Amino acid sequence: MARLRLAVFVSGSGSNLQAIIDCCRDPACPAEVVVVVSNRAGVYALERAAAAGVPALVVEHRGFMNRGEHEREILRRLEPYRPQLVVLAGYMRVVTPVLLEACRDHRRGLPGVVNIHPADTRAYQGAHGYEFALGMLPEHPRRLEQTWITVHFVDAGVDTGPIIAQAPVPVLPGDDLDTLKQRGLAVEHRLYPEVIRLLAEGRVELKGKQVFVDGKPAGLAGDARTGGAK
Repeated sequence: MARLRLAVFVSGSGSNLQAIIDCCRDPACPAEVVVVVSNRAGVYALERAAAAGVPALVVEHRGFMNRGEHEREILRRLEPYRPQLVVLAGYMRVVTPVLLEACRDHRRGLPGVVNIHPADTRAYQGAHGYEFALGMLPEHPRRLEQTWITVHFVDAGVDTGPIIAQAPVPVLPGDDLDTLKQRGLAVEHRLYPEVIRLLAEGRVELKGKQVFVDGKPAGLAGDARTGGAK
C-alpha cells in the first residue's frame, strides 16, 4: 500500500515535526513526510528537516497582500510533492479556505488539514493553551486539574474543527509553565503520530461534524483512539 504523503507546516522549533519524522522512519508506518513548509526562515524545524533528508520550503508571509495570496504561493510550490495531508505542527498562522479547499480529501470525504492543540478545543481556542490550563490568562484565571491535548481537523475557524482524538495531561500543584509544557509535549509527540497512522490506515470517518474511528464516535475527551467518555 502506498504511504500517505504528508506536508508538515512549521513556524518554530519543530518538536512535533521530529516526532512525526521519527515515526515515519519505521518501515511499517503508513505515512511519510515528503516536504516541510515554514513561514519563517532560520527556525530550528528546518534543521530537523535537513537532518532527516526531507525537502523544505520557506515561504515567508511578509510581502503578500493577504493570507490567501500567501497560501496560493505555498500551494504552487507544493505541487511537485503531491501531499495528501497537511499537518500543522506549531504553524503560527491561521489558515484560510484557500488552503483548506485545495487540500480537501474528496475521495474519502475528509478535511485535508489537521492540527494539534494543548487544550480541549471545546473550552479554549487560540494560542497559549498551556497558560490557559495554569490559569495564567486574565480572561481565564482558574487553574485546571488537567488539560487535554487535542488533535482536530482544521476548518475555517480557529481551533473549531471536528476533534479526532484527545489525551489528558495532569496539571500538578507544583507545575509552572515549563514543567507543564514538558509533560504535555511528551503526550503531543505520542498522540500526533498515532492520529496520523489512523488517518493513513483509513480508519477515520467524518459524518457531519462527528469523527468516527473504527466505526466508533471519537473525539470525546478520553481514550486517544476511541474517545471514551470523560
